[in-house]
Amino acid sequence: MSRQAVIPTFWVVLLAVFVLLTTIVLWRPQLGTAQPGAEVGRYQISSWASYAGERVHHSGYYIIDTTSGKVVDRGHEIHGIQKGSKP
Repeated sequence: MSRQAVIPTFWVVLLAVFVLLTTIVLWRPQLGTAQPGAEVGRYQISSWASYAGERVHHSGYYIIDTTSGKVVDRGHEIHGIQKGSKP
């Protein structure tokens, strides 16, 4: 009696997906990359926070245009910190 090795369907599907993804990566190395002349990386976003006492917290952000060096947008908030939970 000869026994044939049967590969479960899961492994066949997993192998097929692996081969498909490998083919896509090798044949299309620029898939998902930016086009020449696009403005990728033009803006930098920075955020900050500080603790200014027992019950006060400051936070904010800046968005900077790295081409011109100008601040495009900024924000600042003051938050009160309450002790304990509200009833």
